[in-house]
Amino acid sequence: MPNGRNADPDVVAEKIARIRDPHVRPLNSLADVIADSVGLPHGHVPYVDPDQGGIGARMLVLLDNPSTKAESGTGSGLLSLDNNDRTARNCREAYERHGVSHADVVHWNVVPFPVAGIKNGGSTPAERTRSVQWTKAFVELCPRIEIVLLLGAAARDGWARLAIDRNFYVVPGKIPHCSARGLNTGGGRERFESAIAQVAEMLR
Repeated sequence: MPNGRNADPDVVAEKIARIRDPHVRPLNSLADVIADSVGLPHGHVPYVDPDQGGIGARMLVLLDNPSTKAESGTGSGLLSLDNNDRTARNCREAYERHGVSHADVVHWNVVPFPVAGIKNGGSTPAERTRSVQWTKAFVELCPRIEIVLLLGAAARDGWARLAIDRNFYVVPGKIPHCSARGLNTGGGRERFESAIAQVAEMLR
């Protein structure tokens, strides 16, 4: 069972009270701009958890699109390792095993708004193309990023659509999304663990 701290409304309220802290304010202001652009209330493009590194992060972790546990109204309204779902738990526990500090990472989705298809389903190529401008804007706000970790095929495709002229280390290989479905593909769990171990060494 997931056991994320964000199952507690008091924890979420405390985090939401900090979403304008200096290290996450630019990123969460961008989330509001994106929400305005797609006609959604603020919070429906989830905010970066202030417990992450924000604009000071050394590693960008890209996933596909917000889960219902991240959306406002159905979840915390945060892109958070503490969300009460298996994806967040799998990533959080891997970081704990390998000694990756939350302060060194920032998470984002190649499609930052809820997708048009089924809840917790995958984004479409068209949605990823539409979102290129937002991923670029997010990366430009994070000057300390050294490492990019792409979790899943959608993240790899979304990243490939960018034209960013910065010398990142993009972790190689087909690393799965950290959902149960992603990790349970052939060799998926091993590739994921290996990638987290590698970035942990690089961040030390």
